[in-house]
Amino acid sequence: MKTIKQTVIAVSLLGVTTLGGAVTSGCGNGRFPNMISKSQEIEIGRDAAVQVERQNRIITSGPDYDRLQRVAARIIPQADQDFDVEYSVKLIDSPDINAFALPGGPIYFYKGLVDLAATDDELASVVGHEAAHVVKRHSAKQISDAQAKSTLAQIFLGRQSGAVQQIASLGLNVYQLKFSRDDESQSDEVGFQYLTRAGYDPDAMASFFTKMAEKTGGGGSKRSEWLQSHPVTSSRIEKARQRAAEYKRNRP
Repeated sequence: MKTIKQTVIAVSLLGVTTLGGAVTSGCGNGRFPNMISKSQEIEIGRDAAVQVERQNRIITSGPDYDRLQRVAARIIPQADQDFDVEYSVKLIDSPDINAFALPGGPIYFYKGLVDLAATDDELASVVGHEAAHVVKRHSAKQISDAQAKSTLAQIFLGRQSGAVQQIASLGLNVYQLKFSRDDESQSDEVGFQYLTRAGYDPDAMASFFTKMAEKTGGGGSKRSEWLQSHPVTSSRIEKARQRAAEYKRNRP
């Protein structure tokens, strides 16, 4: 079964065909400019969501569903102020500890992660983080970057064998499986803003990150896919604590 990221990339490369100047003008952070429009991004997310829901059972009622929707109802309006798209937050019936956001608004949580979050505040910290990925268009930027680099690879390897081109393409896809550290840091910061603006505990993000790190010893596991795509480092936990402390100092 394909990972969620691979599904998004596969759909996007079929749906986005022209990147124009992105092929010739790189960015200082090593990425090409985002050439995917908002409407294309929404379409990519919708197509990927169809695939996700074909492959997974979606929970539409019950205590965990109600809890997730209750939290999302407070967090999502904060994100919608920054990036106006049709957000949805759905629950996948799986014990895996995972959550992910697709381009253009669809967000999915696995039951295992909802169960791990001891409080609504901890759950809200993850909803805020994933919503921030949507707002900052991280998936779209990576998809656009991958398409541009794939185009360049085809130009430079055009005379090589088909096997060489396939290897190059695979390498680009693997490169896209994780958000960059800058993306994760930005989503933590913006997600924290949504968390606190919605009235949740500012310590909740650090609390949940600490719990995730302790549960897996700082690494990943078969049932902790969220950690594989969102590595929780000691530095990340410390930044979350500092962010909360500063917030409380400014708002006694």
